Amino acid sequence: MLRRFLIGFIILFLGFSVFPQAQKAEASTISKKQLIIVNKKINKLAFYENGKLVKTYSVATGRTSRLTPEGTFYIREKIKNRPYYKHNIPGGDPRNPLGKRWLGLSKQEDGGYPYAIHGNANESSIGKYISGGCIRMHNNEVIQLFSKVNIGAKVVITTSKKTFNQLAAPYFKNIDIKAPSLPVVNTVGDNVKKVTGKTEKGATVTVKIGTKKYTGKPANSKGQFYVTIPKQKAGKKLYISVKDKAGNVSNTKAVIVKDRTAPSLPTVYRVSDKQTAVSGKAEAGATITVKIGNKKYTGKANTKRYYKVPVAVQKAGTKIYVNAKDKAGNVSKTKGVIVIDKTAPVVTGVSNTTYDRDVTITFNEGKATLDGKVFATGTVVSENGKHTLVVTDAAGNKRTVVFTIKKAEAIAN
Repeated sequence: MLRRFLIGFIILFLGFSVFPQAQKAEASTISKKQLIIVNKKINKLAFYENGKLVKTYSVATGRTSRLTPEGTFYIREKIKNRPYYKHNIPGGDPRNPLGKRWLGLSKQEDGGYPYAIHGNANESSIGKYISGGCIRMHNNEVIQLFSKVNIGAKVVITTSKKTFNQLAAPYFKNIDIKAPSLPVVNTVGDNVKKVTGKTEKGATVTVKIGTKKYTGKPANSKGQFYVTIPKQKAGKKLYISVKDKAGNVSNTKAVIVKDRTAPSLPTVYRVSDKQTAVSGKAEAGATITVKIGNKKYTGKANTKRYYKVPVAVQKAGTKIYVNAKDKAGNVSKTKGVIVIDKTAPVVTGVSNTTYDRDVTITFNEGKATLDGKVFATGTVVSENGKHTLVVTDAAGNKRTVVFTIKKAEAIAN
């Protein structure tokens, strides 16, 4: 009885002391394994070593989903310039459809290898569903992979929506499969060629606009990123995602391009000293501000871009300042206009009548007499006892006065 108890105690002791070490050793072994994952959904191959993603490559797979089998395989042989026996094409021949390197695959670690990862004579086929079952690579890339991968390395072939890290997680310890958070994106205006903000340190940000994608350099030590894009119209939707160092991709964030472009200078129609409004054309819906001295008057441009802002009548020579503010709050530059003189000159000393005396004619630009002599911009024309006085001011405004004198001739004062 005592003997059985001692045996049981020893077994229990070994269970606590030996087995944890065995699990630790196994985990350590797993972390050092090489792993190749082929995802037929995106026709990409990922090579992992020591739990880290070394590189991804584009590949071609079977013409149908069944031709390239899925499951777990092993690298069983490595051959340089393998001949194409079916058509007797020697290895290294540019016509050889097997390319420059051959990595034979087996379902068992010690089984045969009817399928392979190999190069190809038709470089344009890479990325397509075109092979008879093998996995094709670009020749220069299969040479890279060939030099790194060891016989016995595990190969997983699948069709999945998961990331490579998610697919690799069961085979490695502490692999990063957590997607980064959505980035903080600064306002994107229609007047800039960049998208900026903050994200995870070292992560790369991609901006998708329509069918085009733009990717910036990795975010700096403070997480700041910068992606150059073409200028976009206000209202355009941008889709922004983040990819961290481990290859995990965040959800997509939608950002609307804001209107940050100031409206053009408004068109201002001629303003005279007789008008009670300032009018012209500006951006549709814009608010028009007319400033005269310390007073402001506002109005709005209609859908046809026309505006009319009521103002007090202004003297000729007064300066008026006009600008436009669009719906987004952007303000145009200010346009200055001068009130023009449209008031005819004032004439005193004579009017449209008949005189029986000498007359003195005065007007705001000077004096005129009845003997036909022209002073400044005033002229007198006499014909058959009728005298016509035409006074023109500096702005070109005219006033005409027609009068007669009963006396034979008027004498100038």
